[in-house]
Parts: sequence; C-alpha cells; structure tokens
Amino acid sequence: MTVEYVPAKPEHIPELGRICHEAFKDISDKHGFRPPFPSASVARGLVGMMVQREDFYGVAAFSDGELVGSNFLTLMDEVAGVGPITVEVAQQGKDIGRALMQNVVDYARDNDIAQVRLFQEGFNMTSLSLYASLGFEVREAAVLMQPVPAVHADDSVRPAVAGDLGALEELCRRFYKVSRRNEIALTIELGFGTLVRQRSGRISGYFTPGLFGHGVAEEADDVLALVGEAARRTPPEAALFFCPLSEPSLHRRFLAASCRALEVMNMMTLGPYEPPEEFWLPSVLY
Repeated sequence: MTVEYVPAKPEHIPELGRICHEAFKDISDKHGFRPPFPSASVARGLVGMMVQREDFYGVAAFSDGELVGSNFLTLMDEVAGVGPITVEVAQQGKDIGRALMQNVVDYARDNDIAQVRLFQEGFNMTSLSLYASLGFEVREAAVLMQPVPAVHADDSVRPAVAGDLGALEELCRRFYKVSRRNEIALTIELGFGTLVRQRSGRISGYFTPGLFGHGVAEEADDVLALVGEAARRTPPEAALFFCPLSEPSLHRRFLAASCRALEVMNMMTLGPYEPPEEFWLPSVLY
C-alpha cells in the first residue's frame, strides 16, 4: 500500500465529505452517540468551506490512487484548531490517521504557529492515545449540550455586526486569553447566528451556536440569556453548545434550565496554554 499526502483541493470535496460523514457515523454508532454530521451533504458543506478558504490548511490522503482521508487546520487567529480528521472506515488502523495528524502538526511548526488545539470525543480511546502520543495534553473536559429555547424574546440580545468586533475581541482576550477576532468576523460575515448581549449600554457577552461556535461573557446570566435566545432563533440541530465541566455552577444552571447533556469531549493542546476564566463556551476546535 502506497499512501501519498497532498493539499486538499476543490475536486476532492465530494469524496472527502462522504468519508467524513461515514467515518464519524461509524465510530458514533458503535458507542451509541449521534454523529456530528447527519448526512454526507452536511459534511461536504463543511469540507468545501475549509478547502476553498485560504485561512484553512487541508491535507488529503491517497492510498494507491484513491482518496482515503483528510485533516484540517484553522489559520484565522493565533491558535490553530485541528479537525475534522477522518479516514475511510476500511482504511483505519493503518497509521493513516497518525500521518494526517503529524502533517498538520508539522505545518504548524513550519509556519511558527505555537498554539495548536483540538477537541477529542471522550469515548474514543484510539484518538485519545494518538493525540497524546503526538504531544497533546488534555486541559479541559466539556459536555456537549442541547439547549432549550427561551420562552420569550430577550431584548438585551441581538445579532452581532461587524462594528462589534473591537468589543468582542476585548471580551475574548479577557476571558479566553487569546484572540478569535477573525473567526468571529467570519461567523458574522457568513450569518452563523452570532449574538451579543448588552447590559447598561455595553456588550457583556457574545455567543455563536453550533459545534463550531463559541462564546464568552461577564456573568452566568449573560451566558444563559445568549444560549436561550440562540436556541429560540436556531434549529435544534444547529443550536448545540459546549459547557466546560470546570465551570460546575454554570453546568448546573444549564441542567436546571432543562438543557440536555449529549456527550463529553476533551480539549487537548500542543504548545503554550493559559486556562480561560469564567465564563466561556468552547467550540469543537478549542
């Protein structure tokens, strides 16, 4: 078996999307969890965006001339997020996944990206062992949750606009300890449902719903308001969010609000790491 690793290209999107969907469905089904991508078309949409944008790095694996997997790295801000990494089900266990991970780690090193992070499914012992062997360390556990929509519209919550970016970056640096300015700008540009909460005439928090969304806020009430309003405006499958288990009081408040826990995942890091402060909601990248 000869495996070649090349930059992911637009012509690879249909097959890489199929592989992504089927690989996640296979491991999720085996452990009784719902897959993150409900269909191949949804996976193709995500893969297509990453392949066609310059602020992502993508690598595709070919085995004997056939596409068998891919991996991606976000390049928008100072922290690079890994994933999704997927390998054709029939080709797993042949070190293709390890090579795809090593490829993005090498890319980060060669391009002076000091901080690399990812989220790993808690039930997947294979990926946990792989990432740890490559130097990643578990820093946080977070629970993926299904929110309950707010009963009434919240006038303190509104859609984010480009003019909010300065305030949102300041909040992110204060609580997340890094900037995600360009990522936030992309969610606003593409209409991913990013919301802000205002108190006393200023922004006190923001949140983008979904697996690839994140948020920070000054108070727990801000977080609850943002998540509830996002769930009111967003279809259930797109309103998911992660709650760090290092914030037990916030987790209990979500449970008291009837939010449902779906899955535990681990945030793993390579390079410098400063723990975020209350209140923050990570994405599936970091």
